[in-house]
Amino acid sequence: MACTLFFNYGVSSRYCKALFGSFAAFLLSAMPVAAAGAPPPLKAGVVSGAEECGSCHKEVLGKWKDSMHAQAVTDPVFQAAYMQAFLDSDGKAKQICLECHAPVASINGDANLKETVTREGITCHFCHSITATHPNGKKRFDVKVGTLLAGPRGGGSTSYHTSTKSELHRSADLCAACHEYEANGVKIMGTWSEWKNSPQAAKGTVCQQCHMPLENSVNQKGERISVFSHSLAGGHSIVQLRKGVVVNIRNVERFNDRTVVDLEIENSGAGHSLPTGIPTRKLVLYVQVTGADNRSQKKSVIYEKVIFDRKGKELTRDSDIMQGLGAVIAKDNRIAAGEKRKEQVVFYGATPSEISVTAWVDYVYQPALLQNTEMRVEMTRTERSFGR
Repeated sequence: MACTLFFNYGVSSRYCKALFGSFAAFLLSAMPVAAAGAPPPLKAGVVSGAEECGSCHKEVLGKWKDSMHAQAVTDPVFQAAYMQAFLDSDGKAKQICLECHAPVASINGDANLKETVTREGITCHFCHSITATHPNGKKRFDVKVGTLLAGPRGGGSTSYHTSTKSELHRSADLCAACHEYEANGVKIMGTWSEWKNSPQAAKGTVCQQCHMPLENSVNQKGERISVFSHSLAGGHSIVQLRKGVVVNIRNVERFNDRTVVDLEIENSGAGHSLPTGIPTRKLVLYVQVTGADNRSQKKSVIYEKVIFDRKGKELTRDSDIMQGLGAVIAKDNRIAAGEKRKEQVVFYGATPSEISVTAWVDYVYQPALLQNTEMRVEMTRTERSFGR
């Protein structure tokens, strides 16, 4: 597989340049490509690899490969956080992290991620074998792995598997198992519960309608059909992020000693709070006032969830937060689905005769990464001069 795409739709980030140390290579080796040809029929209790599914579902496989579901194990952000949590917890992090990032491990017992299918993250056969989900439960999924696959449409049978229509696969409850996480009574990730309280939920709009919209495709017979996108675009997609927030400058008042800017920021596109997911993600609203002489002042407002541990220290590492070391949510001023929030920013100082006011919103995430770093020490040097 090519380097991880931090942003979907072909836009790669600096993570694609990250090179990993020997420990990560020990944990996660490269995924081999399955041999060409027709796949064998599915077997009860055995999770088949995505390449086998791709023998018939080529276009779906291609979209899924670029998704963060496919890269749930190989993603360098996860690798770094998992390695740190694994070391800090004497290996107990396996029980927390792999349940969602490598759920096949709970079926084949491959907690050391040795098998290709385990390293495929949220792979086809697993997802289409889920029969029930239990957010924050000791067991997050009920899974029946076999020849019967569940999906939003169902119907049909081949020599490889049969299909059945699943209301769960048309429901936000399918996503809830991994996009809702609580530890020690602290709501670490609440994307599903945020959605439940959203205008989208009230209208019956579910996760899949935004993150798996219908796309045109071609079936095995060459017929044009509509399929649900398996790109699963979310917070790692530039396109998806830019749908989420709108900011407007409502009014600017100018006084001799200050400039007052009134703004409105709206969560216009997401069916959950912004930002959502891991609490280390932030939105930053920047407001800048620039005079005719090009001198400017800039201020910011940060929207985030902040978690403190039992000693009152802010947790800033994903590995600490996901291990459940948090004791209290110290701050949560994120913007709820559909919310319009008014902000006022004051710039003190003499006001120029002419000014321009600019406002924008950045999505900010600074995870730890493993990468090669050159260490160079000059050990010795000699020099001689020669003349005629």
